[in-house]
Amino acid sequence: MARIRQSFYNKSEMVTLLGVSEKQHEVYMPNEIFNDFIEAFEEYELKGKTSTHIAYAYAYYFLANYQWRYAQYRRYNEATGLETQINEGVIKQILGFPAKSEQYTYLTKNKTGLLQMIGYIRKETDKPCRYWYDDSDGRSIKEVVFRFESEYKDVYSNNKSWKVSMPLKGYWRDQESEKENIENGTFFQLENTHMLDIDTFIYCMTKEELGVEGFYLYSFLKMSTDKFNEFDCSNVNMAKLTGLSIDEVKSQLKKLEQRNMITNDHKPYCLNKPVDSQTWANTYTVNDFKEFARSLISCNVLPKQKKISSERYAREYGWANEKEINGYFVNTWTGEFVRSINEVVEDNTDYGDDDIFAGRNPFQD
Repeated sequence: MARIRQSFYNKSEMVTLLGVSEKQHEVYMPNEIFNDFIEAFEEYELKGKTSTHIAYAYAYYFLANYQWRYAQYRRYNEATGLETQINEGVIKQILGFPAKSEQYTYLTKNKTGLLQMIGYIRKETDKPCRYWYDDSDGRSIKEVVFRFESEYKDVYSNNKSWKVSMPLKGYWRDQESEKENIENGTFFQLENTHMLDIDTFIYCMTKEELGVEGFYLYSFLKMSTDKFNEFDCSNVNMAKLTGLSIDEVKSQLKKLEQRNMITNDHKPYCLNKPVDSQTWANTYTVNDFKEFARSLISCNVLPKQKKISSERYAREYGWANEKEINGYFVNTWTGEFVRSINEVVEDNTDYGDDDIFAGRNPFQD
């Protein structure tokens, strides 16, 4: 059964809780995380878990990165004089789950949690309380330097019962680097990473229809379009590449597009497609946070998928598994010559275009 999405904080509360400031926005995630998580879920026979589990693991690791990188573990309320510790219970609520929920603890718990077993986190009692940038060696790029609570014992009490998740990939990209203490992680080197803004995370966590699943799929598309600017992918392949179910992929793609977080070119559906022909996948791009829909009334109205004949499809789009060689189209599946490049494909069927923009805004129902 799919979980019921919840939001425990609004945007303002989340910004305050996480201490978001002008210079604390960028979080760099390792590109290999998607493949690593899929392999881990398969290795530990967790593939049957719902889409929420792998999305929860990703969002949890993102938040662990943000907290460590910007030393955000405590929030003091001057009005009440009370301090909020951003501990595991609060983190669960940030991600859209009750503080006492245990459904996803197997992913994050100490020693036997999945994220710890695959080398993504390690539980530590000492945590960063501040950071600064060092450019003393004359390098053009300043290196982040952390200061820890253990260095200020007169300020911070030693709370051994409160363990936080140290994001290991922030320091070292692999076990060999950790053994040699070569700091090549995402805190220090940005190669093969994708950058996500904390505002995007907050946007998703405060929208019940998005949550960790929407954030996870957006992040995957962000990584993919960072590489290629545009990303062509079918729903089936996207499910394989993310570990999400096909139904979750379809659902979240619609929600992300409605919120103007992504674009989709909506290629037409081909009627009576020949069995030896392959249609083209949709092409996606991602938008920056400033372009996201700010209210329900500004959400996009999605077009209904256009349906055209196979003849028209061949003429206007061509088949994805055909390649031009020496003036002929060749079927790359069979190696057979299909037709001359000058041969015209006839289409005598008129399906009409009256249903192209018959979409509606589901938020206005």
